[in-house]
Amino acid sequence: MKCRRRAMAGLVLLPLAFGMVGCGVIDKLKARDRLNKGVRAFREGEYERAVERFKQAIELDPEFLNAQIYLATSYASLYIPNGQSEENIRVGEEAIGAYMDVLEKDPENLYSVKGIAGIYFNMGEFQKAKEYYLKNCDLEPEGADPFYSVGNVNWTMAYDKLNPRPAQERWELSEEGLEYLEKCLANDPDYFNAHFYINLLNREKARVIVDEIIEQKPSSENEFILAGQDVNALEPLVKKHGPDRYEEYVSYQKLADEHYDQAMEIKRKVEEESAAAAIGIVAEE
Repeated sequence: MKCRRRAMAGLVLLPLAFGMVGCGVIDKLKARDRLNKGVRAFREGEYERAVERFKQAIELDPEFLNAQIYLATSYASLYIPNGQSEENIRVGEEAIGAYMDVLEKDPENLYSVKGIAGIYFNMGEFQKAKEYYLKNCDLEPEGADPFYSVGNVNWTMAYDKLNPRPAQERWELSEEGLEYLEKCLANDPDYFNAHFYINLLNREKARVIVDEIIEQKPSSENEFILAGQDVNALEPLVKKHGPDRYEEYVSYQKLADEHYDQAMEIKRKVEEESAAAAIGIVAEE
């Protein structure tokens, strides 16, 4: 009798177990349906509708990584770079939060690391952007883009006129930026933007020298202000007011000129090759 009761109890529990499993399967199927609808909306440029579909997919299946990545990408697509409205900032923060959720499940998700870095950069959060560009370097040590990005953000911080940094900090940012740009060129010697930013960072180091001369000799400030950014006008002033820094100053300007010329030469070759390829395509047609 007892055995019969146990058997009956088992038969009662069996449908419940199957029901629970079935609900899980059904939820996953629904989640994939919401994902597909979200992808369709995303491709049609309906990013707000896509956000809602991807949110629904995640509610149905919280472990659905693709839906979380698409959600972050949809928010990022809605974000307007450098836009200062409260709504736009909220959207940028939502995008970062969604990418962070992906990284909790997949700490080496390259797409999310790049996404966070890019949004922070466009929000003017340069130090936070740099943190993720450095992570990108760790994840792609053979790539050129991540190392270029560190050089780019370092120059942006060093050159920032709205929030000027002390001369020593600008110098250190320039030095570090140059180091990463050299790594970029080691991975891709034809990366012309790396040459261009090596040019800019060397000019920034020369500018730091001028600022340090003015700090040591305040009476020279007006002359340097009148010279502006004219290298030909600045050079004799550096020689006059900071003779011990003159050779160093000239060397940075010379390096800047060399890398600017290399950048323009590579850019010219790329444009010529693109033009030739386009002509070839037309001829074949």
